[in-house]
Amino acid sequence: MGLIGNSLSREGSWWVASKSDPRWDCEGRGFVGGLMCPGAALEEVKKIQERLGEEPPDDLEFGYMKD
Repeated sequence: MGLIGNSLSREGSWWVASKSDPRWDCEGRGFVGGLMCPGAALEEVKKIQERLGEEPPDDLEFGYMKD
């Protein structure tokens, strides 16, 4: 990665949470940053969606913390 890429994305932890439906809550580790939902978090939400057979709740939010 270039100089900019290193400052925007690096190892860290991520989480996804819903106040209305905690079945969607999950967390993990991976590359985070750039004000975007981490790819690993999107993959986990997709798995939960397939398992539940439902669309994600409207209040589903993500967050991350770089190491």
